[in-house]
Amino acid sequence: MAFDHRQVLSLLDDLMKPISTVKISAQDEEQQQILTINLIFSNACERFLETSTSLDLNISLNNDQPAYYRYLQIHLTLLEKLLSYEQTHLSSHIPLFSIQDESILSRSLSFVIFLGLVLYFDEGIYLSIENYLKNSITSIHFLKLKTNLTHHDRMFYLHETLNCFMKWIKTTNINSYITQRLCTYHLLEIILSHLQLLYSPNLKYSQIEFSSENLLYLQTNFSNLFIQQVMLLNRLLSTTINSPSWLKKRCGDILTSILIHPNNHGIRQIFQTIFDSTTPNDRLYTSMSQILSTCPKDIQPEEYIQRIKFQLIELIHDKRYMPIICISINQLFKKYPKVIEKEIFSNLFQPLISCQNPLSEQICTEEQLNLFIDDLYNLISINSYEQIRIYLYENYLKEFINIYLALEQSLSVLKIKFFNILTILFSSIDMEICIDYFEKFLFHMNFFSLKFLPNDSSNFNLILEKTSEYSLEIFCQLIIKLLFSIENNERLVVKFFLHLLQLLVTDKNLNQSFIWTENEKQTNIKQLKIMEILKYIMEYLTEHIDIFIKNVDDTIKVIQIILEKITKTSQEKSKNKFLIKTTDEDDGEEEEEDLSSDNEALQIIFTIASLLITHYDQLSSENKQILASLYSSFVWIEQNHSNTELCQLAHELSMAFVTFGAVKEISNEIKSNLLIEEINNERDLRAETYENAFACLSDPSIPIRAHGLILFRRLIERSDKETLLKIQDKNLSLLKHFQQHLHAEDSYEYLAAINVLCVLANQYTDEILPKLCNEYINKNRKLEDKLKVGEILVKTCRILGDMSTKYSSLLINTFLNASRQIDDDIYRASALSNLGQLCTVLKYSLSKDLSEILIALKSYLSIFESCDVRRASILVCELLCQSLEQSTWLTVLGSELPSFYQLINHLYKTDKDDIVRLHAQIALEALNSICRDYLQPPVTLEKKIRILS
Repeated sequence: MAFDHRQVLSLLDDLMKPISTVKISAQDEEQQQILTINLIFSNACERFLETSTSLDLNISLNNDQPAYYRYLQIHLTLLEKLLSYEQTHLSSHIPLFSIQDESILSRSLSFVIFLGLVLYFDEGIYLSIENYLKNSITSIHFLKLKTNLTHHDRMFYLHETLNCFMKWIKTTNINSYITQRLCTYHLLEIILSHLQLLYSPNLKYSQIEFSSENLLYLQTNFSNLFIQQVMLLNRLLSTTINSPSWLKKRCGDILTSILIHPNNHGIRQIFQTIFDSTTPNDRLYTSMSQILSTCPKDIQPEEYIQRIKFQLIELIHDKRYMPIICISINQLFKKYPKVIEKEIFSNLFQPLISCQNPLSEQICTEEQLNLFIDDLYNLISINSYEQIRIYLYENYLKEFINIYLALEQSLSVLKIKFFNILTILFSSIDMEICIDYFEKFLFHMNFFSLKFLPNDSSNFNLILEKTSEYSLEIFCQLIIKLLFSIENNERLVVKFFLHLLQLLVTDKNLNQSFIWTENEKQTNIKQLKIMEILKYIMEYLTEHIDIFIKNVDDTIKVIQIILEKITKTSQEKSKNKFLIKTTDEDDGEEEEEDLSSDNEALQIIFTIASLLITHYDQLSSENKQILASLYSSFVWIEQNHSNTELCQLAHELSMAFVTFGAVKEISNEIKSNLLIEEINNERDLRAETYENAFACLSDPSIPIRAHGLILFRRLIERSDKETLLKIQDKNLSLLKHFQQHLHAEDSYEYLAAINVLCVLANQYTDEILPKLCNEYINKNRKLEDKLKVGEILVKTCRILGDMSTKYSSLLINTFLNASRQIDDDIYRASALSNLGQLCTVLKYSLSKDLSEILIALKSYLSIFESCDVRRASILVCELLCQSLEQSTWLTVLGSELPSFYQLINHLYKTDKDDIVRLHAQIALEALNSICRDYLQPPVTLEKKIRILS
């Protein structure tokens, strides 16, 4: 007889009512409770058989089996009929079951899972998942039923019920509600049933044989749900006291088998399962990486890493999982460095390996380099351990610097990312080791020339060029750039500076340092490198004098050692002149070459000493004593050194020691009338008045004349009425007095003259500026004088700021006119350099004169011009690009933009001069940057909040 599915659902609902509404008294004895439960199930079965006779449902029940198991058989039969009925209606777009029907089915499946599976679990399994199941009080009473069951009975009933469920799962459509509900909400119980039937210690009391085929079917066809439930089970077992050890082991084995599965997707599946249910955070990354980096006990580390290496290499490029992979690789490298180096790093660090052992000219493509840089940055920046950084700079230091030099001389955006990597690496190195590495860069590593150039398909490649070498100047600039980028580098910079200074004055004849053991040519190159590096660091430290003050202990002690060494060397050579009579001129030349490095070191020491003496009050008493002890060395150098310039510098420095109070007495050999306080007992020349300033100008002493110029500058700056009136009354005749001091050989006096002329030009611009411009292009003037006037003009423009627009045509014409005088390339280069500085001040006001400037620059950049002029011309282009502003750059360049861009781009790609190409590169970067910001301006999200009073 045919029947409707709703009739079956009604029977199912009636079947559950007496069970779900029953109340069992807790006061009854246990056996009495069991009898009551069996009676309830028996009555429910009899009532069902009475009501179902009209529907012709043939359900065969074995009365020898427990009443609850017969009740379970009825449930399973009804559910199977509904399942088969549902399969025939899946093609219909109208749902077969209503919401009420689904509620009945859900409750029925919960009864079936409890009576068919959970009831037969081993005690330890049930206790491990008890909190997760959250069974009702009635269901908990039903657990008393298994006290009368043997181990064999439990295994038998569990086996029968599980086979029924697996039959449904394997043969029915997954879209079926019953099957879907079973797999989604009760998969954990099904997995536990499989594990108990396969691995439970109680199987020895049973004759049941069970295959793992069904468990593999679930793992294969419901992989995400399966992994989710196994990980849930693993967490439940780890948080439950006395959970079965065999179950923990089997759960771990399943997860391990998923991780190392040959399909190479196990790690991704586990991560995806976790991320779908949990928001990623640092704590999750750390815990997952600990799991992944822990080698299973029954697998050797080499085998484990070999099985997961391709997954790690693939997933490190997935942004979602990258943090976990990076932390895992760091942890694995800490445990198994040799294995990780062989299996993982050999793939990730392929560009470094290719640089180390180049098999062809092409090292790698841009895409490969970009991938390598991203991977490397992530590895060393995300919870990185020290071991991996040590490995990198111990094994690939030379290759890192090679790639760095190549990228820095290109337009590639990769150079910023790679520079950040080097900054992170070197910032983590100990200072002494860092100094040692920088010394290796300079003196002991032979870098082959790498170029980052486009190929025929316009794709950039990293290429080896064995025929070319790096320019010494550019090489030193890039090394210094790296040094200055290191975090907290103040002490490092000073220590490295002092270390190089000591190397410069090392006695090469005695081989006091291992860097001087090469031939003469290599020694000269090393000396040039040291001098170049010292020059850049000295410029930096001069601008940041506070660094010297912070590290003054090291600085003063090293200066003392070097000064004593140089003085001793000079004294010995002076004695030898009286003992040995030399007639060979070549020997004299060699002696001068040997002293050149000492002379350079002395000039640097004089500069440092002058900086320290000007901050004398900030020094400690101990450092003051050491600084004062240097005074005798300066006096000796002043009186005995062969170089007149150094003698003059030593003289001025020794006077500064007295002036600032570093020494209390002055030698009789030094004239006492050089001190300002003692020049005139009747008048204190330090008073800032016109009379004092004018009196000092004609004094024979250099410091006094310089002091007079300084007084004039201060008086003009503060607009002293008497001084300005005197200047106007004399029709600016004082200008000639100031100009005379520009010819001074002493830099102290000449710089003071420049400063006073600048403030004078600022005060009387209309009168002074044209005169200075005429002086600058006067062919009868000496080169040195014209260069000093050019310095005044540039400094005046900077002081005027936006007001210099009024004089833009005068200044531009002056510098362009000077740049056309073909008789002196140094003068022309200086004029062009001044023009570039002027461009940075004028900015928008350049538009009216830009055409004339560009025509001149195009002419000067031809291959027929001298090297100095071409370099100065491209410097103007660079400064011009850097001075452009986003709001006005199109107006300034206008129609000249295409030709200007083509000129710079052509120079960058084809010019043979490295310095010209470098300036062209910087100009292009500035132009590209402002163009990009103009086309894609940054979005600033602002919200104005107004508070009403």
